[in-house]
Amino acid sequence: MKMNRYKIVTAVVSAMVTFLMTGCQAESNPFLSPEQLDGVGSIAIRVTADGNMQTRAAKPLTDEQKNQYLVSIRQGNTYHVLSKVLNKLTAEDLAVPAGYGYIVTAESCSEHDAETMPNAFGQPRLVGSSEPFAVAKGETSTANVLCTPANAGVTVIEDETFTDVFSAYEMTVKAGSRELTFTSGNTSAIGYYNLSGDGLTLSYQLGAVRIENGETVTLSSTVNLQKGRITQLTLRSTPKGTITLSIIYDDTFIREDIEMIIDPEADRLEADAEQETDTQL
Repeated sequence: MKMNRYKIVTAVVSAMVTFLMTGCQAESNPFLSPEQLDGVGSIAIRVTADGNMQTRAAKPLTDEQKNQYLVSIRQGNTYHVLSKVLNKLTAEDLAVPAGYGYIVTAESCSEHDAETMPNAFGQPRLVGSSEPFAVAKGETSTANVLCTPANAGVTVIEDETFTDVFSAYEMTVKAGSRELTFTSGNTSAIGYYNLSGDGLTLSYQLGAVRIENGETVTLSSTVNLQKGRITQLTLRSTPKGTITLSIIYDDTFIREDIEMIIDPEADRLEADAEQETDTQL
């Protein structure tokens, strides 16, 4: 009698394990039958973009952007589509063998073009990938891709206080082997740099010619570029020379001022004068 009970309990436990294993397999398997793997399905692609790292808002692409964004479709290491313009994808491109692990990637431009097109200063680059998904025979799977900034920019702007003291300047910025030069003639230019991580250390060298006596004032240091941000180096000056770097984040225009002092003594006297004025008020 005891042996029979043991057999019954063992049978129940075995059945429960089999049920759980079958349930887990079914839960991870998107196909209801093996036949769904034997054939072709299709992919519908929905690409949105957000140029602001802070919001992650999904904004539909414009018709112009659809003619620029490059799309890739891969399954593991196999590419079914590689860097093809979104608006030029055909039904044949989107018809793929049924299977697991598909990923769709979209980018506003290639890494190469981000630093070379339309000129040496480059352009913004937005990139995004879908979650892995499955494609079943005779069915359409939708891949949602949100593209966000993948590189960083830097620009140089002259403030009136700077142009009152200096007649011209040359600002050279460098990261790795890539070097860009900003002058009074290209103050609207933005130089873009690809990032391997979230940040990049950029070195800069400034040479500015003083109006009063033709003296050249130099300054060099580094600044950290961050993904999805435009680092604006705004040149300001006291009569003795003080440079302030203002950092702007995307289109939110959040600024953080970092003062680089060329003449510490002049700035100390200026600070003392300001403090005395505040005390009198």
